[in-house]
Amino acid sequence: MRRTSRTSRYSISFLALLTLAGFGCSRNNMDYGPAFASEETRGELVYERNCSPCHDAENLQLLKQPPKLAGIFRHPMLPSGAPATDEQVRKTIVSGRGIMPPFEHTLDKQQVDDLLKYLHKL
Repeated sequence: MRRTSRTSRYSISFLALLTLAGFGCSRNNMDYGPAFASEETRGELVYERNCSPCHDAENLQLLKQPPKLAGIFRHPMLPSGAPATDEQVRKTIVSGRGIMPPFEHTLDKQQVDDLLKYLHKL
């Protein structure tokens, strides 16, 4: 049986400790990827966990289907008729609109910023 060197065991222990401590992650964003991930990557995670279940779903049992968000910034107006600006989309995310719940207590400012960056690329 092959022996593991002491240095190798310490390295593995150190990496495990860093992982458990959330190294590279802000405390508030741990569920949305490491802080050193790109804005779009973190924004995609925010989108997948908070927006996609409704905005990408098919056959929701709702009277009105939520609008698809792909290309939302490629048009001058949002489906609501409001201007397609970061400020307006941020307001909708934070405050909610119609059947969409507000995310002011779910997402922090950085997560909303990252989500906006991702929506621009979507």
